[in-house]
Amino acid sequence: MNLLKFNPDRFQKSVRIEKYIIFFLSFFFFGHSLFARQITDMAGRVVAVPDQITRIVPYDNKTNVLLFPIVGDLMVAKARAMASPDLKYISKDFLRLREIDTKNTEEMMKLKPDLIVVGAFISKGENLSSYLAFSEKTGIPMVFADLELTSLDKTYQFLGQLFNRPEKAAVLSGFIDSVYLDVENCKTNAAVTGSAYLANDPDGLRTTPVTSSHAQLFEFMGISNVAKTGLDAKGFANVSIEQVILWNPNYIFCMGKGASSPYRNVLKSALWRNITAVKNRQVFYVPSEPYLWFDMPPSVNRILGLIWFQKIFYGRSPEQTRQTITEFYQLFYGYGLSIKEYEKLYEWQ
Repeated sequence: MNLLKFNPDRFQKSVRIEKYIIFFLSFFFFGHSLFARQITDMAGRVVAVPDQITRIVPYDNKTNVLLFPIVGDLMVAKARAMASPDLKYISKDFLRLREIDTKNTEEMMKLKPDLIVVGAFISKGENLSSYLAFSEKTGIPMVFADLELTSLDKTYQFLGQLFNRPEKAAVLSGFIDSVYLDVENCKTNAAVTGSAYLANDPDGLRTTPVTSSHAQLFEFMGISNVAKTGLDAKGFANVSIEQVILWNPNYIFCMGKGASSPYRNVLKSALWRNITAVKNRQVFYVPSEPYLWFDMPPSVNRILGLIWFQKIFYGRSPEQTRQTITEFYQLFYGYGLSIKEYEKLYEWQ
């Protein structure tokens, strides 16, 4: 019986060849993953990410808004919004980004991103399981960044480290820090008198109760929200005009664009005329270009609400307000806002 003679040199050569084949196949299929580093994301998860990240996809619309100021050039697509509005006052680079259904596994995998980034309410204990299931299904690394209103400065610091852009992160984080400081100084030097009501839907009778995350701007600014009532699963509550009359708010803020906004109805309808806010002409259309200053999506756009509220409730000068808001548009939206465009932001259309 003839046996093949074992050849050590041939065996070692074969092992080396196999290693090279595995190396090149891995590089072909997984790009930079061979040169990975480990990071700890804002959810406390240890994640292996490529050493050089060049292709990013945000998981949803609120993450679009968060990521664009710091890594817009690395975004290979943006997540499709629930509605696709004709956005104004934002960089053309953002508008040109391909819009995809990021919940579609095949569509996401075709883009071959190095990383999926999810903006989530980590500090509030948001359930992350559905996001993680999607990451497992696609095999694409996923990183979480905190969208909590009071943590956005730290979020940009984290993103600066993740994407090796500390200088840009310092500018964005520093701007947000200065807004936080201004808010704290306002609250220290004066207290808001009067109460506010947030009006949604054309009739104005869908509101944001005190227990809703959508009402966080009121809470952070020290403003009394009259809607001390229960809420539905989406964080809103339907109320009657009789209830609003009993609450009798001093300020009313109207959400939504065009016909979806209750602004005109609140000002013109006889049902609202005896409410203090209407009698004193303290009814405000919430600016909504390119995104609402109050919420929707609940991302970095809410910083604009904090700046604006300082003028309404704490006497910040109109010129200071305009300068700070214009700076925000340049830094976060990549858009040079003119004085005429700035004034148009406040007009109901």
